[in-house]
Amino acid sequence: MSGLLRPMDHWDRTRQDGPLTVRMEQAGDTLTVRAIGELSRSTAETFEAELRLAISGDASTVDLDLGGVGLIDSTGLRSVVRIANQSLRAGGRLRMRRASAPVQQALEWGGLEHLLSFVD
Repeated sequence: MSGLLRPMDHWDRTRQDGPLTVRMEQAGDTLTVRAIGELSRSTAETFEAELRLAISGDASTVDLDLGGVGLIDSTGLRSVVRIANQSLRAGGRLRMRRASAPVQQALEWGGLEHLLSFVD
């Protein structure tokens, strides 16, 4: 697996993989996972690994923020679907906090906007 892991605290961490940065920040019982950059074939493995780690933890809620994703391809979309399904099987603690226009469009085109609950 490529990328540089920089642990900062118990759940506060940043992982960089080429054009993708994944940041995890815990505030109380909520863990927020922010993806910034490209969610594509070259970065999907890192994205999925970080989200698997987040939803396997003890946070009562995991908020996914994809507002900083400027590009998502079919492999990136497939990663979002896999993680959403894994979360549903594990109790459904994953919610979508923000989604960029490309992510929203990909979810709508795929008929997948129902997989994650959206929160404000």
